[in-house]
Amino acid sequence: MATREVVSPPLIHGFLRHARRQHGGPAPRATGPAAGKRRSGLSQQDVAQHMGISTRLYQDWESGVRPIPRHRLDALAEALDLDSARRDELWFIASGGFPPRGPGRPDPEAVSGWTSYLQALPVPSLAVDAGWRIEESNAAWQGLFLSAGEPEPANLLRFVLFSPYARRLCGEWESGWASSYLRQLRLEAETTRSPELRGIIEEIQRHPELAELWRAVDGSHRILLHNDGQVRIIVPPGTDRPQHVRTLVSSPAHDPRRRMVTFLPTRESAA
Repeated sequence: MATREVVSPPLIHGFLRHARRQHGGPAPRATGPAAGKRRSGLSQQDVAQHMGISTRLYQDWESGVRPIPRHRLDALAEALDLDSARRDELWFIASGGFPPRGPGRPDPEAVSGWTSYLQALPVPSLAVDAGWRIEESNAAWQGLFLSAGEPEPANLLRFVLFSPYARRLCGEWESGWASSYLRQLRLEAETTRSPELRGIIEEIQRHPELAELWRAVDGSHRILLHNDGQVRIIVPPGTDRPQHVRTLVSSPAHDPRRRMVTFLPTRESAA
């Protein structure tokens, strides 16, 4: 006798139905004996009316028949009065990732764990935000500046591009470091529409040497998605011996807007 396969309902169905039932209910609009009463929960029609869409369309979203457009997810979270954690859950279920600006509420334990991990690494490592601002760094990174009598930079991108010390610390500065960072900057500035990154580009265009590099990058069809895995050269202060390092870039799951950049010595350095 053939057994019937049990098909589970889409995850979005249970999530939205539960969210509707947990809602405090629509504000009372009636007059007379029913005035002032608020029923518990929202109907599918209530959510659809709040969003200005047809009830049939919302029913298709909740049943999983149609995908929910990404640009509608925040409006849906508002209609259901979701808190920041539940809003993140909605985004993940419907799109497979966090909202464009990252999670609404970072997990304090995860933040603490990543900070401890970064500090424990014996190789230069730092955490940067979407604007390349350095949020924290470890002793190995700080040592590259303290031993040279240089201040630790506040922004990794600005340091590599504008600091005179970067020309000494970053081996093959123009071909290895500056060009690749400029190619990544071109992509990030256009896709994130970041005023900070656009401001850096304006500074570059006023800088004679960097302006020429920028024109070459801006006129090329090539961009750079990330620097993860690329091998660069660092010349530690007090020595003229170049050290090859592999750039490792990772983002914690609790906050994909943050990037941890680690410079891991390669076999070439040990040779």
